[in-house]
Amino acid sequence: MKKTSKKIISPKIKKIIIWSLVGLFSAIFLFLITTLVVDKICDSKERKILAEKGYINSVSVGEYSLNVLSFGKEDGKHTIVAMAGLGVFDLPITIRQMTSEIEKENRVVFVDRAGYGMSDDNRNDQTNEQIVSDYRTALKNANILPPYILMPHSIAGAYATYWESNYPDEIEAVMFIDGSQLSANAFDGEADSENDTFLDIVDFFGLQRLVFRSYTFLLPDNYSAEEQKISDMLSVDSMCSHAYNSECGNIAKNAQEAFNSIVTNDIKKIYISASWGRSTREEVRESLSWLRRQQEKNNLKGSSVTVTDEMIDELLNNLAELRETELKPYIEKLGNCELKLLGGDHMIYQQRPQECGDILMEFLSSLD
Repeated sequence: MKKTSKKIISPKIKKIIIWSLVGLFSAIFLFLITTLVVDKICDSKERKILAEKGYINSVSVGEYSLNVLSFGKEDGKHTIVAMAGLGVFDLPITIRQMTSEIEKENRVVFVDRAGYGMSDDNRNDQTNEQIVSDYRTALKNANILPPYILMPHSIAGAYATYWESNYPDEIEAVMFIDGSQLSANAFDGEADSENDTFLDIVDFFGLQRLVFRSYTFLLPDNYSAEEQKISDMLSVDSMCSHAYNSECGNIAKNAQEAFNSIVTNDIKKIYISASWGRSTREEVRESLSWLRRQQEKNNLKGSSVTVTDEMIDELLNNLAELRETELKPYIEKLGNCELKLLGGDHMIYQQRPQECGDILMEFLSSLD
């Protein structure tokens, strides 16, 4: 009977393997400790710079604090609460070209949601009620009292809808800037939030700094290097926060709940439709050109497909249908809401800040 011989690893090979593994784990450990220390040093320096420039004002809302910034005329005609879209951690920088004229006679307030900008992170489930409660408590504790004019962008339109339906006495008006188009099945099929344990590790060791630019756009050319620097400081630690991750996972739930809980009222509202508001070939071409310039600025490869007039016409027909079948029912359910078309990119306050601001100024004048 033939004997099977076992392969025996020599002590020398074993030793090499063991020391190789020790070296590998030591290198990983040293790398993580280095990124952790660098992140802490950068955080400290950035917070100091932001505080000196007036971008930090922590207001307690209980077990954590939110960052509340106020610009413009403190005793102005109106108190406008700017509400950021999903993942827009730098709204106090990026939207203020649009609000520059508004701030001359009004107060514009920015409340960073939990996990955004310089606000604390937390593990609360980011439901409509939680988010709106945070807004209301932060404003109250900052002694910024109602009535408010809400100015939401994108998904913040859901929070503003929920707010003005449930607490109408606090709201003077609402100015939607390409707010998410809500319906009973909005965002169906949206992906769940990311793995919290993985994000914990990334956030703890500051690994997000290594990939930050891969997941964020550089600002358009009409923003200064200083504005870009502050934008980065406000954004770098937010992308892995628990609260932001929870908000991402709750998009469909929050949007549908906001729509289904609408209480139609006479609060005056305006809805600026940009991404669904394109109604001419020129607007489509300009928005595509603007996006292409952004892609080139960020070294991203855009589509090489030649856009024909026929393709644009088909898009315009689809957008017109979407406005009729999905957007207008939402607006009509809100009540007393004027639809204004300003065709362009979803970040219309960056692409066409002057025109967007002019529309809002005209709306504000109608309230006086």
